[in-house]
Amino acid sequence: MSDSLVFSEIDQFYSKKKNHKKTDAEKDSAMRTRILKILVCVLSCVLVVEAILYLVVIPCTSSVQIVFSGLTQYMPEDIIKSTNLNVRQTWINFDTASIAQKLAASQLFESVKVEKSFPDKVVITLSERKCAAVAIAELNGKSVPVQIDKNGVVYRINAGVPAGDIPLLSGLSFENPKVGMRLHGKLRPLVQQISDILTEKPVYFSAISEIRIMPKDYGSYDLVLYPMHSKVRVLVDKTLNEESLQYMMVVLDVIDSLESDVYEVDLRHGSVSYKTRNSNESKILAGVSLGQNSTGVSGE
Repeated sequence: MSDSLVFSEIDQFYSKKKNHKKTDAEKDSAMRTRILKILVCVLSCVLVVEAILYLVVIPCTSSVQIVFSGLTQYMPEDIIKSTNLNVRQTWINFDTASIAQKLAASQLFESVKVEKSFPDKVVITLSERKCAAVAIAELNGKSVPVQIDKNGVVYRINAGVPAGDIPLLSGLSFENPKVGMRLHGKLRPLVQQISDILTEKPVYFSAISEIRIMPKDYGSYDLVLYPMHSKVRVLVDKTLNEESLQYMMVVLDVIDSLESDVYEVDLRHGSVSYKTRNSNESKILAGVSLGQNSTGVSGE
């Protein structure tokens, strides 16, 4: 009987010890759960605060940050000044449609795109017009330069002559021109051709000072080219490309070697003719073709 009593006391001791360990484990688990809940609540509060700052406070209170893309000829400050753009206004109040309309109305750009980017940024993407030709117009009784792009759009008036080998386009009738005016539809292929050459081989226009439009019957036209370092004018048809300009250079070299008093060369009608100051009669130049040397060339 004494043995059973001893075993009973031992069982009670281990049972109490086991229950005590279980209670401690439950307390530790509850503490960890409580701490985890506190951390989750804190992180949730931080995320909510950041979301409010990002979605509400910054767009509604911070000054907008304007980023320009595509500018090569103008400074951002010039665009901001010309459009009276308020850079201190908030992102939420920034009117993208109004700014896009102002920029498009300036005619300095072929395309305008204004986009908002959270939380405080506005991206303005611009495609600038590039000068294909300069014309001279009468404005308030004065002669002023007019810049024309590849689409025949007059986009700058009395703003000087841009850098580069931009040809002078004469023979146009401009009186009191306005920004946004367009050349006649029949002349637009010409400025497109000039633009293509300026893009691919601008060196050709470093040798040409002027391109004159010479009207013909039924609304068509030919062209008169004035080489930079020559007193000879060159008559060509309205198709202007790299090949025709290269051909012109070859012919001028040949003419210079044959005659010293030539004032006009005609490359139209599939043949080459020229006139001298001593005689107004046309002379045919035989044996000239693109890519050939002047050997075998003779004047008739």
